[in-house]
Amino acid sequence: MQCVSISDNGALTAIDSAVCDYVLLTQTELNSLQSNNLVSALNELFAFDTATFALINSSALVAFITAHCIGRIVRVMGKT
Repeated sequence: MQCVSISDNGALTAIDSAVCDYVLLTQTELNSLQSNNLVSALNELFAFDTATFALINSSALVAFITAHCIGRIVRVMGKT
């Protein structure tokens, strides 16, 4: 990886600076960055989040129990 700057005539010149606007990469470095970014993006999109699963699971359980109880109450009220 090499920091470069663009001169007024459009030529690239190598610079030794900690902060640079443009960077030249080798093909190996580019492939490494692309594969790492792809893996991290897929992990962020499809990772299993246990907190979200617990929230959905518990809300579904509460909804089932509530609907079951209401159904029983309606059934008992219908028989009387």
